[in-house]
Amino acid sequence: MRLLDLPEDSPVGQRMRDLAFADGVSDFYLTPGDPLSYKFNGQLIFDEAVFEMEVPEYLEPGCDDSAMDLHGRRFRVSQMVTQGRLRWVMRLLPNEIPAPSSIKVPTPAVKAFLEAKNGLFLICGATGSGKSTTIASMVLHRALRRREHVISFEDPIEFIYPDGLPSLVSQREMGSDEMDFSKALRAALRQAPDVIIIGEIRDGETAEIALQAAETGHVVVATLHTSSASQTVQRFLKLIPSDRLESSQETLADCLRLIMCQRLLLDERKSKRFPIHEVLLQYDGVVNIIRRGDFKKLDQELETGWKKGMFNFEKCIAIRAEEGFSSAGAPTGSAFSWDEVADYLEHQPEISR
Repeated sequence: MRLLDLPEDSPVGQRMRDLAFADGVSDFYLTPGDPLSYKFNGQLIFDEAVFEMEVPEYLEPGCDDSAMDLHGRRFRVSQMVTQGRLRWVMRLLPNEIPAPSSIKVPTPAVKAFLEAKNGLFLICGATGSGKSTTIASMVLHRALRRREHVISFEDPIEFIYPDGLPSLVSQREMGSDEMDFSKALRAALRQAPDVIIIGEIRDGETAEIALQAAETGHVVVATLHTSSASQTVQRFLKLIPSDRLESSQETLADCLRLIMCQRLLLDERKSKRFPIHEVLLQYDGVVNIIRRGDFKKLDQELETGWKKGMFNFEKCIAIRAEEGFSSAGAPTGSAFSWDEVADYLEHQPEISR
């Protein structure tokens, strides 16, 4: 059910052309008969241009996800029905896949992913925190430096990887290239992949297949909607059926290579958002904690693991402060206390991309 008709020369199409190249603009909202609205630095703005489109009398219930190109920009499109009216939410995607350094992906995370021969990599955060962009950036960074087969399962395909890479990238879109996600994921294990991009892990079957793939020599990249490393481990294991939980916990401890949680905050002085991260890497202490199920101690590993490349959001706030970023009263420069940073994070809402 894909009904969106948006001519590029229509008033809304032309307005979106102008806004799509402006810094800070992210999401567009289209409702027939209503003004165009969009997000600017995470805040909703109503425009004067009215979206006009004929719609059928009967609207099929449900949602539909797709992707489209408009004025040389790519959008992820989600169609829904709200109180009997159609509405589309269009997420503006970067024109090109950014380099990890340009979006401040922590170097220890990039290094771990680039060097891995197998294992599970979980990129976590709230909706709109930039997880898809981070994954695409890290995967392209690896694909440029290795000769491998990368398989992705996407709904829809958001970033198009360039041609001519040393690696072969098979991007599969659910609903067009494949209908059954679980069957496709299991079949992928027989298609000689080196890297498998799952997208979001939503159920126990997907979680178990991800573990199986990571255990049998594949690099597996997936996302979870979690906000911390300890929460991520617990959420992952809660998806596993109880009769297989113990063995899966052991496997997760052995296969987990990285948990990276991310948030986007707004620097009002620069009118620009910036990312902060929490990075957990596989070390003996982390492995033993997951095996024992003493997940709260993962926070201590993050606090004390700076020399190993691990850090929490508080430490990352300090790093960003040294780089000149600040957000809604966040401590800046080197003259801060950890209590100030912790208090700031506790009361700071996340700003979505």
